[in-house]
Amino acid sequence: MSGEVDGTGQERYTVPSHVPLELVHPFDFVHAPGIEQQPFATVEQYRHCGRVFWNPINPFFGGAWVLTRAEDLRYVLSNPKLFSNVGEAEHSRSEDAEVELIPLEYDPPEHTRIRHLLNPILSPPAVHKLGEGIRAHASALIDVLVPQGKCEFVDSFAVPLPVSVFLQLMGLPQGDAPMALGWKSAILHVGEHVTDNAVADAASHAVIAYLDGHAAARRANPREDFISHVANAQVAGQRLQDREVRGILYLMLLAGLDTVTATLGWFFHHLAAHPDQQAQLRADPSLVPQAVEEMMRLYSITVAHRKCLQDVEVAGVAMKKGDWISICAPFGSMDPEEFPDPDRYNLARGLVRHFGFGFGPHICAGAHLARLELTIALEEWLARVPPWRFARGPEMNAYTGTSFGLHNLHLAWDA
Repeated sequence: MSGEVDGTGQERYTVPSHVPLELVHPFDFVHAPGIEQQPFATVEQYRHCGRVFWNPINPFFGGAWVLTRAEDLRYVLSNPKLFSNVGEAEHSRSEDAEVELIPLEYDPPEHTRIRHLLNPILSPPAVHKLGEGIRAHASALIDVLVPQGKCEFVDSFAVPLPVSVFLQLMGLPQGDAPMALGWKSAILHVGEHVTDNAVADAASHAVIAYLDGHAAARRANPREDFISHVANAQVAGQRLQDREVRGILYLMLLAGLDTVTATLGWFFHHLAAHPDQQAQLRADPSLVPQAVEEMMRLYSITVAHRKCLQDVEVAGVAMKKGDWISICAPFGSMDPEEFPDPDRYNLARGLVRHFGFGFGPHICAGAHLARLELTIALEEWLARVPPWRFARGPEMNAYTGTSFGLHNLHLAWDA
């Protein structure tokens, strides 16, 4: 170790010997002052720390490098032979967990094998078939909300829509929605909604038993759904191992229920804050797909990690084998070197390479489905709900960690 450096208060941090002390900057993306109200603006304040810096208080891995340039993030995300996903999600599981998050925690060639299997059922033509059902679910939720003239958006729309879509994709009963949401909250939000790790562990084991049971049933009686596809798929004449089927389904449940909910919250918050942009989309709904991409850039919600597989240099900084690197998506999507006036909503940017769905081999497998959900949600609200604005209610606050989302969002309109 190279010694200790002072933090912002009385704390002192131990720094590995290969890390230059001038590159050390504590960056708490879970508890930094202001992050519960303005997570993206708070993250942006750390850009001045430099192109690459060492964060000695990474909440998941103790210490980790942070990259603030899109170019460098793409380099890391595009080179799995140098930077590994294996172990990235260990912090989110209990010691006796019986599941891997697959293919998230796989590197090529294992990752490539699983992605080739998943791509057909998550391709644009495949997810397009879900569009009618997604629109029906969104419409049913809006039917209840419109006469009320107000809502707490997260619980009344952003949470139930993605769970209904997940259950539709999987071929599971819509009546299982409350149970699935309870599991998601317990596993992903320990310390926020849930304070007992034992509750999270119990939820994880319940999810495993639930998914294992449905996978076994689909092997015996296949249907036209995602579970049947995964449970009966063969690669090179070999069916997936039980643990792989479990890992794929487990990851789909957690990712499918959490990230779309969080993103919907930011989209509708943004349009409440910018009525002129909301009016533009009402006047020309054909702009909605481009608005989805621009808001995905403005509100790229994820924080991922990669592990150095060997000594390597990134942006002129020497990193050691075993070092972790934080992939903080807002840094890439808001990089002023790549996006002029990055904090400005600008539909004239055209197609942009944002980090809302990641980048490289591990780009989100469910990106096409997520885009469809977000697009339909906006189209339905713009067509059926009068102009919405912020309503009186509890102050908005966000949660952060592996993703940034809203605990609540109170909206109102003239019914």
